[in-house]
Amino acid sequence: MNLFKHFGFNENSSFFNRLGGGLDQGFFIFLAAIGTVFLTIGGAYAGSFDFVDVWEKTKGVWNCFTLIVWNPNSSLLAGSLSFLFGALGTFKDQAAQNKRMDLLQKENETLVDTRIALNTTQELLQESKSELSKLHTDLVETWLLGVCKHLNLNSKERITIYYEHDEEFYLLARHSKNPHFSKVHTQKFPLNQGVIGLAWQHDVCTEFECPSSGDLNAYKKFMHEKYGYDLAKLESLTMKSCRYVAKAVSDAGIHIGVIVFESEDGNFVSEGDEKTKEILSYCVEHQSQIAKFVRDGFKYSKEMHLKSENQVQSVEDDFLELLNGGGDE
Repeated sequence: MNLFKHFGFNENSSFFNRLGGGLDQGFFIFLAAIGTVFLTIGGAYAGSFDFVDVWEKTKGVWNCFTLIVWNPNSSLLAGSLSFLFGALGTFKDQAAQNKRMDLLQKENETLVDTRIALNTTQELLQESKSELSKLHTDLVETWLLGVCKHLNLNSKERITIYYEHDEEFYLLARHSKNPHFSKVHTQKFPLNQGVIGLAWQHDVCTEFECPSSGDLNAYKKFMHEKYGYDLAKLESLTMKSCRYVAKAVSDAGIHIGVIVFESEDGNFVSEGDEKTKEILSYCVEHQSQIAKFVRDGFKYSKEMHLKSENQVQSVEDDFLELLNGGGDE
């Protein structure tokens, strides 16, 4: 029976707890209500009640005691005391509730101020992180500028560094003497497509046979058949490179990114030439520095990726969780 679920040691046996809680909270209201009832009853009979006359007619100790306790006059007295006590208690309860409400309101105002301060701090922190990320990108681009000068690259060439995250490539930094080629139009690239995908898999990838974009149809056909590029995307490329030298960036033997040298000029590099050897030699010589650029770039950008995937809990959420008694030690 459901009745047994509400009593004894059953985990649902909270009947008397709820009953006691209700009596505690409504005790003074109950007294005031009972006092009103007694006053009403006593007032209805007190005018025609003659205590002395009834007392003289009453026989027996028990009857006399009952008369003293229960008569219109005692009902008025008990009702008055009960009503006054209940009203006084209700007044004090109301005062305590008002005090509690004032305290909660002050706490709420403090919490709102704290939340505003936290939001301001978060905005400043995010601005600092964005500025730090921009400074790092500027640093890498400055280094790429030095590489362009060292390797004597012209306005038809470009250098780009990519880092890998979650099975995709992200562009870290890019430089070219040609401003149009330096602009970033796409930030994310497939891991298994194109020269960067092959360099990622095989450490080095070079392309010496692709026709130049002067013969656009031949260029698109070659890039589509060899690297799987979409024909429409090839036509919309700002820089239609036909020569590539790409080298994987390694950290402790693990590939973490790719650096790509590319050109629209068919004479930029050729198989076995000194330019290709110079580029690859330079990459090997500066491998640790490039790896640090990639590691730091990934570190500064990783939090933005996680945030976009709703995996980072904000400072405000942490604070509110702490106020609610949550969180792991």
